[in-house]
Amino acid sequence: MQIKVSVYKGILLTLALTLIPISAISAQKITSGSACKVLNQKVLYLNKTYTCVKSGKKLIWNKGVATPTPTPSPTSSPTSSPTPTPNVNLPLQGVDCSLVGQKFTTSYGFIRCDWEGGYKNAWHEHRIPVLSNSMSNNYKIAPVTGQTCVQSGDTFDVPAGYLECRYIFGGKLVWMKINSVKNTFTNLLSPSGTEVCKLKNSDIDESKLPANTRGGVRDPFIAAGFPTIPRSTWTNPGVNKALVVGVDFPELRGNDSDLKKMNAYDKKMSDEWYSYFSNGKKRYELTTIDYWFHATKSAKSYSFDYSSDPRGVDGNSLHDAVSQEMIDMITKDIDLTPFTTLYIIFPDGEVTLDRDWIVRNRPFKTKEGIKNLNIFGWGKDNELMGTMRWAYYIHEVGHDAPWIGHAPGNGWPFGIMANQSGISESLFAWEQFQSDWLPDNQIYCIDKDALTKSVVSLTPMEREDKQTKMAVIKLSKTKAIVIESHGIDKWSSFNKNDRSYPGGFYGVMAYVVDIEKAVAPPVAADGRSILDDTGNDPKYPRWAYWQKVDGSASFLADFDFRSGSEPYNRYIATLGDTFTIEGVRIKLTGAGDYETIEITKL
Repeated sequence: MQIKVSVYKGILLTLALTLIPISAISAQKITSGSACKVLNQKVLYLNKTYTCVKSGKKLIWNKGVATPTPTPSPTSSPTSSPTPTPNVNLPLQGVDCSLVGQKFTTSYGFIRCDWEGGYKNAWHEHRIPVLSNSMSNNYKIAPVTGQTCVQSGDTFDVPAGYLECRYIFGGKLVWMKINSVKNTFTNLLSPSGTEVCKLKNSDIDESKLPANTRGGVRDPFIAAGFPTIPRSTWTNPGVNKALVVGVDFPELRGNDSDLKKMNAYDKKMSDEWYSYFSNGKKRYELTTIDYWFHATKSAKSYSFDYSSDPRGVDGNSLHDAVSQEMIDMITKDIDLTPFTTLYIIFPDGEVTLDRDWIVRNRPFKTKEGIKNLNIFGWGKDNELMGTMRWAYYIHEVGHDAPWIGHAPGNGWPFGIMANQSGISESLFAWEQFQSDWLPDNQIYCIDKDALTKSVVSLTPMEREDKQTKMAVIKLSKTKAIVIESHGIDKWSSFNKNDRSYPGGFYGVMAYVVDIEKAVAPPVAADGRSILDDTGNDPKYPRWAYWQKVDGSASFLADFDFRSGSEPYNRYIATLGDTFTIEGVRIKLTGAGDYETIEITKL
């Protein structure tokens, strides 16, 4: 299940490429060999720079050159975002555009054609803070831990590590010591074990469940408590097998060499993700076919108009016909018998397929007989959001785990099941807990009735280690507070489509799990997000909601990535910040290599 975000922007920490000269009027989708108009014009599109060249009497786009990842240029002083200077012939903020991903470098950062959801693209300015380091500053005195600093994310090398400029309570900026080899702590064990915090689905009062958003039919697999009920194709612990197949079209052919490289990367990342987040309990083996299957019809002929919810109760059957066409083509070469899931991907730039194919456990005809399969096909929204394919693979089968996903903060960039096209590709700790993937010694669990004061240290969900990842306070038979740390680490450092956490990002976040609100995520009639839903709006039922810090936000750095209209900053606790939630106060009392919280019953 995949809910589409309503607004997409990115954040850039280093400038990617200077484009010269490029028309300020955005073009249509660019493919090698298609017609262009201005000789020697260069355009950046989908991480390649295409040049308009002469071929005979025609002007066409060449094959394009992959854009390398740049090294940041040193700056002369630690300062905030530079003052923009006038730019000649640049597009204007908010004006419609058609070539998503096209961008122009500017004195303040860049302006890019961004997808805004649905069928709306527009130019957006991206203002980039200039971060300093030990080689690019004019400090007269070396920074010291605890002293004030200028820009969140600035760094300064010191023995055995570095200082980083970070926000603390009240929006102040101070230097914090970060060690090259992170300090560790002794995990605090739960006083009565973790079973206390396993909210039981059997304790749900069915009469209190909100109306289901999927045609009024309750899906028995939609549950946020214990025990989980995996869908028929999911094995936990154990192994599932999936096949990845690339399909191209007459109007857009793929390159086998590119496909092979892409598949190798996706397989590597998928293997590493399951190995770490499941603690070795789950494997999802990807078999890849490193050549393109050539569809005989155009991509549009396999598409739907987005007139109904593809994840509705009849969503599977809507896709049966086109799915069977694909299977007929694929099974000429491949025996699908070993696989429970089929992923179908398309060449970069394919945006005429209006929707993803979301097919769960449906029967299809193969040469070997009837075979039940999950089929997940790449659609326009994922392409325009710049989704990483391996993250899409994990997200979709994750609903079979079954993780409801899309909360807390549907579309927010803090977890793979809330938004596979976000920043962090980690699981939320509660989802790990549900699947028995988080060892008891990485969980601190306590019943509110037994709570007086507890001091618990946490490491970010995005960091691979064996430290405590979750603190849970059970409020009732059906509700609990969950606290987890988030930061810049392995599983949030992909910078895909310029998506990154702001410099100096760290902190703890809290959400309330309410298993009596565990229903299918709310969506509009076409399966996309409801326009006035921030992703965390309490008027729309979901299994968990992010909680705001007390008072004003202290983390003031700008999230250039947005899903919905609500700023994320009020939900991030920096050093000294507190949450007050249903008679429980949580205060962040320590930060640096890890975060330490003090939990008190009021």
